[in-house]
Amino acid sequence: MWWAEFNHDGPGFVPFGPAHLLVFAVVILSCACLLIWRRPLRRSQAFQKTFCWTAAAFLLLAEVWLHTWYVLEGVWNIRFALPLKLSSFAWMAVVAMLLIKRPSFWTAFAFYAGMTSAFLTLIFPDVDDYGFPHLRFLHFFMTHGLLIIAVFYKLIIERAPVTFRSLFAVWLVMNVLAAFVFLVNSLTGGNYMYLMEKPPSPTPFDLLGEWPYYLIALQPLAVGLFILMYLFYYYAVKRWQ
Repeated sequence: MWWAEFNHDGPGFVPFGPAHLLVFAVVILSCACLLIWRRPLRRSQAFQKTFCWTAAAFLLLAEVWLHTWYVLEGVWNIRFALPLKLSSFAWMAVVAMLLIKRPSFWTAFAFYAGMTSAFLTLIFPDVDDYGFPHLRFLHFFMTHGLLIIAVFYKLIIERAPVTFRSLFAVWLVMNVLAAFVFLVNSLTGGNYMYLMEKPPSPTPFDLLGEWPYYLIALQPLAVGLFILMYLFYYYAVKRWQ
């Protein structure tokens, strides 16, 4: 990965080590608190306004923070620094979801595409050897963890609905975005959304074959994961709304 080229003499990343497990604990505990205190939090306009604006501002400032580090380190490059990763589209959708109170497509995109990718990415993080407390570690896990918490907040506290039909709209939009990103990759030599090659670290991509076969296999896999997410919403989340 691109950041593997730069010197790093700090602690290395340990999969499912103490720092990695702490991320899971914080996300689970945060979601549990939202669930336990959902009734008083639903009545608190002050909490809802504060949460939405704080979470949206954090995601925006985290992106500024990361790009500032790129520039200060002299490593900013169009091959990897554009906001064209799936996680980039996801956090943009989450910001829109938080700031738009009425039900919108952004909620569906954040739930199906964002939450699904965040779950998988937290389990199989692509941070090379950057461990806690390096900026790369903090940025990666804080933004992905907040994405899950923010979507859970939207579903539980604001009781935003998610429909089965919307998963196909999200899948279609993802393919449109992928086509655009593929063009950008071809022009810049980048690998946004891993459309040109698989991640270097162990991920489920490794089970799907080589390029371009894993891209084809991702199509039904994405739909299948979205269906599982909807079942999770219908049978586990909806009862608490």
